[in-house]
Amino acid sequence: MQKTMMKVAVLTVTFLFFHVSNAKAQNDFNLNAMTASDIEFSDELNQKGIFDWIKKPKPEPLDAKEWTVMVFMNAKNDLSEKKFLGLTGKFSQKDIAEMKKVGTTDKVNVVVEYGAAGKKTKRMLIKKKNGFFSKDEVVYEKFKNADMGDYKEVVDFVKWSKTNFPAKKYMLVLWNHGLGWLDPNLDNHTGGTGTSKGILFDDETKNYVKTLELGEIFKETGYIDILMMNACLMQMAEIAYEVKDNIGLLIGSEETMLAQGFDYKRLLNFMNADTSFSDREISDFLMSWYREFYNEGMELGPITVPLDAVGATLSTIRPQALNNLPYHLDRFASAAMRNNDTDAVKYAIEHVIRFTSIDAKDKEKMLSSYVDLYNFTKLVTVKLIVDKPSSHDTIQAAEDLMNFINTELVIRKVGINGDKINSYDYSNVGGIAIEMTRKNKKTLAIDLSSLFTTKYSDLSLSKASLWDEFLTWTDEVWAQ
Repeated sequence: MQKTMMKVAVLTVTFLFFHVSNAKAQNDFNLNAMTASDIEFSDELNQKGIFDWIKKPKPEPLDAKEWTVMVFMNAKNDLSEKKFLGLTGKFSQKDIAEMKKVGTTDKVNVVVEYGAAGKKTKRMLIKKKNGFFSKDEVVYEKFKNADMGDYKEVVDFVKWSKTNFPAKKYMLVLWNHGLGWLDPNLDNHTGGTGTSKGILFDDETKNYVKTLELGEIFKETGYIDILMMNACLMQMAEIAYEVKDNIGLLIGSEETMLAQGFDYKRLLNFMNADTSFSDREISDFLMSWYREFYNEGMELGPITVPLDAVGATLSTIRPQALNNLPYHLDRFASAAMRNNDTDAVKYAIEHVIRFTSIDAKDKEKMLSSYVDLYNFTKLVTVKLIVDKPSSHDTIQAAEDLMNFINTELVIRKVGINGDKINSYDYSNVGGIAIEMTRKNKKTLAIDLSSLFTTKYSDLSLSKASLWDEFLTWTDEVWAQ
């Protein structure tokens, strides 16, 4: 039997036009004396994985391309499941299918670490299928028990990608659920879906990347040109401040995002069309696409569901500009507290645009603590100009903060539709959210520390600014 299999293997190698190196070809054919390096595969056949039983695929040393896009896709949760009788769902598979319509090119590498519920995690290069014998992905690694909620797994993936698929610039996409800076305590929790979700949540290990660990990722991986958060509620000052020193451009949403995520086919086509695009150019592309997506509606099987009642935001920010954020926050907060501008602050707390609550049933967002920073500052200013113009230093500090957000921090932003229940018009958002006093005064007397693992005072922004002290003051003002 072994001899028969060997003969079949030799015939197969000959039939598929493999050839032996010149030294071997000039002598008698001796299969036992051959090494893996003596067999050369054509590019097309090497993509197919037909000979994986001979040799496990390994990344070959490559010259640096213009970009490497790295997608850390944690779908070990409901994002890999079918929804609505199979008409929708399996969002991770759909996003990968979008990537494969473009695939890796001579300019852009597309690398994915993909984990789905109940399956092995795999690390792969995404390709475009080109002919019957070609393959649209090359899997290099498989992990049976990978913890995709461990920040070290992200670090390992990025380092592996940089080593094996070098480029002049790098984009990293963190793909999962998101809950802003709040890190839920999972001691009595069942999983990461619904309101319990956190960034990069792994339902199988019950682990996820904490806010402070986000900053640690990029300290260990080194500089990333673009960080894209394909997750809800992540475009916050507290989060951005953790990663600011090692990121060139930050893309994300202040509000929840539909599970469809970004259009990866269009994104990759944009990147390949002109790899020297500027931050403003990719920002303009993304804002235009987001508006178009919501205007056209969502395909749900054979029908298109209108999205004109769904509120959405998207923005791009310069992380480096965040070095100046504590200065502006401190001037504004100090002046408001010093001048005892309680009425203006109360007005802003009551009317500011708030984003999705920690409780899905909280339609009036009484428990929501994420607010648009620009909108909050503007409401304080408007109220002071009308009722207390003597607080000119608060007004000036507020105007300077708004100008900083508009001209230095946020490159582009889009607010679509809004929240009709609370009369929020998302066209008024400024592009970055921040923590603020909740409207429900009953929660002020409750110790929420047992619900979350990260203390607000431990965040880097809290240590660099007076915003945590300002929140203590606004809590007291609102409780009066």
